Amino acid sequence: MFVLFFAVWVLLNGRLDGQIAAFGLLISAAVYWFCCRFMHYSPRRDWETVKRLPQLSAFFGVLLREIFRSAFALLPYIYGQREPDPAVVRFKAGRLRSDMGRVFLANAITLTPGTITGGLDGEGVYLVHCLDRTMGEGLENSCLVEKLERWEAD
Repeated sequence: MFVLFFAVWVLLNGRLDGQIAAFGLLISAAVYWFCCRFMHYSPRRDWETVKRLPQLSAFFGVLLREIFRSAFALLPYIYGQREPDPAVVRFKAGRLRSDMGRVFLANAITLTPGTITGGLDGEGVYLVHCLDRTMGEGLENSCLVEKLERWEAD
């Protein structure tokens, strides 16, 4: 987190010299200390995030692929070659345990063209509006859910 704070400092300054670097290190250290002291953050969390980075990168790669696939699947609807059959789908996402994993999935569904997550309850039940009924098929066992389950398991 400290490195991230310093990188943001350098990016926002637009240039790097000795004085800006020294002041940035001081400010970054102060903000990091504040996060550790008052927001119950710890260096152990940094290490856990770094260890999970490969799984998270794989998830974002699959998400990007799904966004493109869905965008191309919408072309017949956009050009009037097919009539949409809107549907609201309700499903429970497998074995996602953490709130973060559930929210990642809800956001991934919303980012995918043609679908919007309308609700998520505490039990992990999603309410998704789909532009076409076929877009809602298999959401509970999708590749995004599998990647998030692997991410949670590590």
